[in-house]
Amino acid sequence: MPVYLKVLNVALLATIKFFYAPIYAIYLGLGFWESLAGLLIGGILSFLGFYFATDIFLIYVKHLKPAIVFVTPHKTRLHYRNWNNKRKEKRKMKKRFTKRNRFFVKMRVSWGMWGIMLATPIALSVPLGAILLRKYYGHLKIALPLAILVLILEGIVLNIIYWFLIIEM
Repeated sequence: MPVYLKVLNVALLATIKFFYAPIYAIYLGLGFWESLAGLLIGGILSFLGFYFATDIFLIYVKHLKPAIVFVTPHKTRLHYRNWNNKRKEKRKMKKRFTKRNRFFVKMRVSWGMWGIMLATPIALSVPLGAILLRKYYGHLKIALPLAILVLILEGIVLNIIYWFLIIEM
Protein backbone atom coordinates (compact mmCIF):
# COMPACT_ATOMS: atom_id res chain seq x y z
CA MET A 1 0.00 0.00 0.00
CA PRO A 2 1.40 3.46 -0.84
CA VAL A 3 2.48 5.73 1.98
CA TYR A 4 -0.14 8.40 1.27
CA LEU A 5 -2.94 5.83 1.71
CA LYS A 6 -1.45 4.75 5.03
CA VAL A 7 -1.29 8.38 6.15
CA LEU A 8 -4.91 8.81 5.03
CA ASN A 9 -5.90 5.75 7.11
CA VAL A 10 -4.21 7.21 10.17
CA ALA A 11 -5.87 10.60 9.52
CA LEU A 12 -9.30 8.96 9.29
CA LEU A 13 -8.73 7.11 12.55
CA ALA A 14 -7.49 10.29 14.23
CA THR A 15 -10.74 12.06 13.39
CA ILE A 16 -12.52 10.02 16.05
CA LYS A 17 -9.93 8.09 18.07
CA PHE A 18 -7.03 10.52 18.33
CA PHE A 19 -5.43 8.66 21.24
CA TYR A 20 -5.03 5.36 19.36
CA ALA A 21 -3.99 6.68 15.95
CA PRO A 22 -0.19 6.60 16.62
CA ILE A 23 -0.40 2.91 17.56
CA TYR A 24 -2.18 2.20 14.29
CA ALA A 25 0.44 4.20 12.38
CA ILE A 26 3.23 2.16 13.92
CA TYR A 27 1.32 -1.02 13.08
CA LEU A 28 1.08 0.12 9.45
CA GLY A 29 4.82 0.66 9.36
CA LEU A 30 4.83 4.42 9.00
CA GLY A 31 7.77 6.51 10.08
CA PHE A 32 7.67 9.10 12.84
CA TRP A 33 6.93 12.09 10.60
CA GLU A 34 4.31 10.32 8.50
CA SER A 35 2.58 9.17 11.65
CA LEU A 36 2.63 12.68 13.08
CA ALA A 37 1.32 14.18 9.83
CA GLY A 38 -1.62 11.77 9.66
CA LEU A 39 -2.40 12.28 13.32
CA LEU A 40 -2.40 16.07 13.12
CA ILE A 41 -4.23 16.32 9.80
CA GLY A 42 -7.03 14.04 10.98
CA GLY A 43 -7.34 15.63 14.41
CA ILE A 44 -7.36 19.23 13.21
CA LEU A 45 -9.76 18.64 10.32
CA SER A 46 -12.13 16.72 12.58
CA PHE A 47 -11.98 19.41 15.26
CA LEU A 48 -12.68 22.20 12.78
CA GLY A 49 -15.47 20.26 11.09
CA PHE A 50 -17.33 19.47 14.29
CA TYR A 51 -16.69 22.94 15.73
CA PHE A 52 -18.31 24.70 12.79
CA ALA A 53 -21.05 22.07 12.37
CA THR A 54 -22.00 22.73 15.99
CA ASP A 55 -22.17 26.42 15.16
CA ILE A 56 -24.64 25.69 12.35
CA PHE A 57 -26.71 23.43 14.63
CA LEU A 58 -26.89 26.06 17.40
CA ILE A 59 -28.06 28.68 14.89
CA TYR A 60 -30.71 26.24 13.64
CA VAL A 61 -32.05 25.62 17.13
CA LYS A 62 -32.17 29.29 17.98
CA HIS A 63 -33.61 30.79 14.78
CA LEU A 64 -35.02 28.20 12.38
CA LYS A 65 -36.82 25.80 14.71
CA PRO A 66 -39.63 28.23 15.72
CA ALA A 67 -40.35 28.99 12.04
CA ILE A 68 -40.42 25.29 11.15
CA VAL A 69 -42.81 24.54 14.02
CA PHE A 70 -45.13 27.32 12.80
CA VAL A 71 -45.30 25.81 9.30
CA THR A 72 -45.67 22.16 10.40
CA PRO A 73 -49.18 20.66 10.03
CA HIS A 74 -51.32 20.33 13.14
CA LYS A 75 -51.52 16.51 12.98
CA THR A 76 -47.73 16.21 12.88
CA ARG A 77 -47.38 18.54 15.88
CA LEU A 78 -49.91 16.44 17.85
CA HIS A 79 -48.02 13.26 17.02
CA TYR A 80 -44.77 14.86 18.14
CA ARG A 81 -46.37 16.17 21.34
CA ASN A 82 -47.68 12.68 22.23
CA TRP A 83 -44.30 11.13 21.50
CA ASN A 84 -42.59 13.78 23.63
CA ASN A 85 -44.99 13.18 26.57
CA LYS A 86 -44.29 9.43 26.46
CA ARG A 87 -40.58 10.17 26.38
CA LYS A 88 -40.87 12.46 29.43
CA GLU A 89 -42.65 9.71 31.36
CA LYS A 90 -39.87 7.24 30.57
CA ARG A 91 -37.19 9.75 31.54
CA LYS A 92 -38.75 10.39 34.97
CA MET A 93 -37.73 6.90 35.99
CA LYS A 94 -34.12 7.27 34.78
CA LYS A 95 -31.19 8.47 36.80
CA ARG A 96 -30.65 12.17 36.33
CA PHE A 97 -26.88 12.18 36.55
CA THR A 98 -24.68 9.45 35.25
CA LYS A 99 -20.98 9.27 35.97
CA ARG A 100 -20.26 10.62 32.51
CA ASN A 101 -22.59 13.62 32.94
CA ARG A 102 -21.06 14.41 36.32
CA PHE A 103 -17.61 14.25 34.76
CA PHE A 104 -18.61 16.80 32.07
CA VAL A 105 -20.20 19.16 34.60
CA LYS A 106 -17.24 18.89 36.97
CA MET A 107 -14.79 19.46 34.14
CA ARG A 108 -16.62 22.56 32.93
CA VAL A 109 -17.07 24.09 36.39
CA SER A 110 -13.70 23.35 37.93
CA TRP A 111 -11.31 23.24 34.96
CA GLY A 112 -13.10 25.52 32.52
CA MET A 113 -11.97 26.03 28.95
CA TRP A 114 -8.48 24.67 29.59
CA GLY A 115 -9.86 21.43 31.00
CA ILE A 116 -11.97 20.81 27.92
CA MET A 117 -9.04 21.58 25.62
CA LEU A 118 -6.59 19.35 27.50
CA ALA A 119 -9.02 16.45 27.89
CA THR A 120 -10.23 16.52 24.27
CA PRO A 121 -7.61 14.27 22.60
CA ILE A 122 -7.06 11.95 25.55
CA ALA A 123 -10.14 11.53 27.75
CA LEU A 124 -12.83 12.81 25.41
CA SER A 125 -12.99 12.32 21.69
CA VAL A 126 -12.13 15.09 19.25
CA PRO A 127 -15.76 15.58 18.08
CA LEU A 128 -17.11 15.73 21.64
CA GLY A 129 -14.42 18.18 22.71
CA ALA A 130 -15.15 20.42 19.72
CA ILE A 131 -18.87 20.40 20.46
CA LEU A 132 -18.37 21.22 24.15
CA LEU A 133 -15.85 23.96 23.40
CA ARG A 134 -18.13 25.59 20.82
CA LYS A 135 -21.20 25.37 23.03
CA TYR A 136 -19.65 26.80 26.18
CA TYR A 137 -16.72 28.91 24.98
CA GLY A 138 -17.49 29.70 21.34
CA HIS A 139 -17.99 33.37 22.13
CA LEU A 140 -14.29 33.72 23.00
CA LYS A 141 -12.14 34.55 19.96
CA ILE A 142 -9.08 32.87 21.48
CA ALA A 143 -10.78 29.48 22.13
CA LEU A 144 -10.41 27.99 18.64
CA PRO A 145 -6.72 28.87 18.04
CA LEU A 146 -5.78 27.71 21.53
CA ALA A 147 -7.67 24.45 21.08
CA ILE A 148 -5.86 23.74 17.81
CA LEU A 149 -2.51 24.58 19.43
CA VAL A 150 -3.25 22.24 22.35
CA LEU A 151 -4.31 19.53 19.89
CA ILE A 152 -1.01 19.91 17.99
CA LEU A 153 1.07 19.82 21.17
CA GLU A 154 -0.73 16.78 22.55
CA GLY A 155 -0.43 15.05 19.17
CA ILE A 156 3.33 15.59 19.18
CA VAL A 157 3.64 14.35 22.75
CA LEU A 158 1.45 11.29 22.09
CA ASN A 159 3.38 10.43 18.96
CA ILE A 160 6.74 10.71 20.75
CA ILE A 161 5.55 8.62 23.70
CA TYR A 162 4.08 5.87 21.55
CA TRP A 163 6.99 5.91 19.16
CA PHE A 164 9.61 5.43 21.89
CA LEU A 165 7.54 3.02 23.99
CA ILE A 166 6.55 0.66 21.20
CA ILE A 167 9.67 0.86 19.03
CA GLU A 168 12.06 0.48 21.96
CA MET A 169 10.30 -2.65 23.21
